[in-house]
Amino acid sequence: MTIPTNPAALSSLAPGCLDGRSALVTGGGSGIGRATAVLLAKLGARVAVTGRRAEELQVTADVAAEQGASLPVLTVPCDIREPENVDAMLDVVLQSHGFIDVLVNNAGGQFMAPGEDISYNGFRAVTRLNLDATWYVTTQVASRSMIPGKYGKVVSITMTPRRGIPGMSHSSAARAGVESFTRTLSAEWGKYGIRLAAIAPGIVHTAAWERYGLDPDAIAKAMPVGRLQAADDVAAVAAFLISPGGDYITGSTIVADGGFENVYPLTSL
Repeated sequence: MTIPTNPAALSSLAPGCLDGRSALVTGGGSGIGRATAVLLAKLGARVAVTGRRAEELQVTADVAAEQGASLPVLTVPCDIREPENVDAMLDVVLQSHGFIDVLVNNAGGQFMAPGEDISYNGFRAVTRLNLDATWYVTTQVASRSMIPGKYGKVVSITMTPRRGIPGMSHSSAARAGVESFTRTLSAEWGKYGIRLAAIAPGIVHTAAWERYGLDPDAIAKAMPVGRLQAADDVAAVAAFLISPGGDYITGSTIVADGGFENVYPLTSL
């Protein structure tokens, strides 16, 4: 009997571990999306980033070049809430890169409000971006490139805690939907060599989070790990899942939140 080995799995996050991969990162103009795009590029992947603001996408491309990416990052502005925009964006990426075998669904957003105060239009605005658009990008990348190529990695960013956050009923519903279709599509698409996973971060200290007006030092002290999460913390988990080390993970949601889910609500504040 021959005991199987997988040396490639031991090369996770090593330089060049993503050589030959072609990645698309949505919401790639800031925060988690930028950090992930830059890391994937540094690890050897050919990376395309999309988002609504061309100037922010260009900053991501410039940062990747400054940090030693061997290939330039392609920037393709797109509002992924519109299916026709997604189709056109994928045309550009596929024409430039030939294929997409890595997708990071990072684009998202929400506002805080009690459930009874969220209008229909407000609910749909949040679910349309966080769930509908994520589903459409995922299925189109799969049908146009991953399924024909018999390989793919899809990583979707959701959120924690998942017990329920007051003021976030719209976003919580959408993110739960993403985690659910991740599980289902992992079962459907395994035969095509496609693996899907989600990452549920905690409180990630980004420019977008700053707009909530919370005290970062006070929140950090309440975290079991004693600090707020950095975008790089999430990017590293995404890169691991995309690397050979993540080849045997599919359909799962990885909670990477510094213990936030275990202490929420933060009664010590």
